[in-house]
This record gives sequence, structure tokens and C-alpha cells, in this order.
Amino acid sequence: MGRLDGKRILVIGASAGIGRTAGLAIAHAGAQVALAARRADRCGEAAAEVGDRAIALSCDVRDPEACERVVRETVDAFGGLDAFVYSSAVSPLARLAEADSEMWHAIIETNLIGAGLICRAALPHLRESEGRAVFLSSSSVGRPYPALSIYAASKAGLETMVQGWRAENPDVCFSCIIVGPTEATEFATAWDMDLAIEMLPFWAQHGYDAGGISMRLDDMAATIVDVLASPVCLWTVWAQADPANPAPIPPAEVNFGITDLGPAQTPGE
Repeated sequence: MGRLDGKRILVIGASAGIGRTAGLAIAHAGAQVALAARRADRCGEAAAEVGDRAIALSCDVRDPEACERVVRETVDAFGGLDAFVYSSAVSPLARLAEADSEMWHAIIETNLIGAGLICRAALPHLRESEGRAVFLSSSSVGRPYPALSIYAASKAGLETMVQGWRAENPDVCFSCIIVGPTEATEFATAWDMDLAIEMLPFWAQHGYDAGGISMRLDDMAATIVDVLASPVCLWTVWAQADPANPAPIPPAEVNFGITDLGPAQTPGE
């Protein structure tokens, strides 16, 4: 018996990183899982690893109709919905004074508004199944990394929005998982590498690296399964690497895919 046997779960942002790994772990725990992202081809590759318990769907969370459609397609395929996991996020690297309107819109629409639109579409089905909604936030809320402040602001908004969903819908379980540094994600795929080389030593010098250790993707996925399978509603879970069992390579590499940081320097030098 799997821990999630009989559950029907939608994972948004399942094309890579935490979302993909969590989607596979959810399927291996016995659930039927819909893996959804803008890059549906990658979701299809992940679904093929699982077999007939998984389907791949296309969803651009910045498109309101796509948010409605992906929930509808999941319900049509599985006959209902017991939970969703919202893992979609973008994290461009830029100082606030240099961020333009396009960057602000991309981050807020993906990390915050999309989460709200998915939840709105899913809510009637979650109420019917006594289900739960799971959102991924960030340990940077409250102390934003310089040059990642808009990302942290979007996640702070996400946490407040989750509290609002909970207050307005006390019959549904809304969970927020606070995610610390994690290996092998695409967090830094679109970064300005010159600015990254400038900021990484500064973050380490000023204690922004969570003690210099990172979570393994499999451990993060297991935490998501734990929240979904819990017999009680877990409102907030803070996930950090186990100091005795961290990811095996330095966080600058596992988090950001950067191996040549150049000489140490502080911003402005």
C-alpha cells in the first residue's frame, strides 16, 4: 500500500527541479498525478517514467484560461482532485533599482497570481474531496538575498495569500512549505552571470547561504509527500538540509549551476 494510494494530485511546475522530482515521488507513493508546466514535453518525459498513473499537461500559469483548463483536464482524467502542489516560480537576478516593469510582472504573475488562479479553479474540487492545497515558498522571506528581492517579495505575498485562503475557506487544508537551498534546480538558469559572480561571495560572507549546505532534491520531494500524506493539516513546514546529510557538493554549484565564481568581491567593487 502506497501512502497516497487512491489520491488524485496535480503538480504545477513539474518540468524540472523540485516540481518534477516531487511529481515522480507522488506517483511512486501510489497517487495518480498530473504533471503540468509550460514545457509539456518535459512533463511527458517524466510521466513516461511512471507509466499509467501519470499524465502530462500544458500550463502557462500567467494565462488565466490555462489555469482553469489544467484543473479541468486533471479532473476529467481522474474523476476528481484531492490535492495540488504549486511549485512554479521564476527568479531573475537583478537589483531593485535595475528591475524593469517586465521583470516585476513576470515574477509576480508566475510566483503569486498564478498560484491564486490555480487555487481558485481547484477549490470546488478540493472542497468536494476534503482535499488540500500545497504551496512552495522560500526561506528568503523576511531576509531577502540582495538582487533577489523581488523573488522574496513574491513569496512573502504567497505566504500571506495562503493565510487568506485558509481564513476564507476553513473547510480546506492549505499548506505552505518553506524551502531552503536545494540542489540541482533551475533556479539560476536565466541569471546575469556577471552579477551572480559578484553576489555569490557577498551572500556567503553575510550569511545568506543557510550555513553552506543544501537539501537533496529527493529529500525535498519526500517532504512534499509527507505533507500530502499527513493525517493532519500541516499549515507551515520549514524544510532545511539535515546537517548530517547535506547535498554532496557546494551550494554555489548545486543551487545555481555556477562553478567558476571568479575572485571574491563585494557588490559595487
